[in-house]
Amino acid sequence: MALSTYTELKSSIANFLNRSDLTTEIQDDFIKLTEADFNAKLRIRQMEQNDDVTINAELVTVPTGFIGVRSFHILSASTKYHLEYITPGNMFEIKGGSTSGMPRTYTIESDNGTESFRFAPQPDTSYTGKLQYYKAFTALSDSNTSNYILASHPSVYLYGALYHASNFIGGIDPNQTQQWLGMYSASLERCENNDKQDSYGSAPVVQRTDVSTDLSFYRRK
Repeated sequence: MALSTYTELKSSIANFLNRSDLTTEIQDDFIKLTEADFNAKLRIRQMEQNDDVTINAELVTVPTGFIGVRSFHILSASTKYHLEYITPGNMFEIKGGSTSGMPRTYTIESDNGTESFRFAPQPDTSYTGKLQYYKAFTALSDSNTSNYILASHPSVYLYGALYHASNFIGGIDPNQTQQWLGMYSASLERCENNDKQDSYGSAPVVQRTDVSTDLSFYRRK
């Protein structure tokens, strides 16, 4: 069973389901739901990105594919100035009385689906922000036929799509649904564990508590 391209993945999903009439659902629903899952749950090195952000206004749009900040600071005259995250509510409380100057704090706001950084104080000139963040994996498509997850952990895509398909298609044995869910969860866990091993080698690994690959909230009672 080859699973190295978008076309091969769609074919394998259809074969597992023994359905040739779900072409649209496979690519537009089951695969996309799986991508939304692992982009929300995984935080691995392959998602890390470093960008310069021009901070020249109170609101600056986040980079394409942005998921979350790892670190954020301003570099001015070879000196790093840490930007502290505050909640949107706290930003609302302080921004009315905020003077202009070098930003010291930021938050993330969304307006009609567009996410932006909001800074305080408002920048009095243009500053260079150094942003390290997590970026979503590029979705599979006819023009983007593979990515890191499909190339290195194809079972994440396969069993994730099968699990989501089983909730869409009637008549599938609940035990089969739970088996696919278990294999999906194990594939996500293996992906994260492999990343930890590559990052730390034989050094002791501290279990993360902020991100989990536990999919127990999906389980049917």
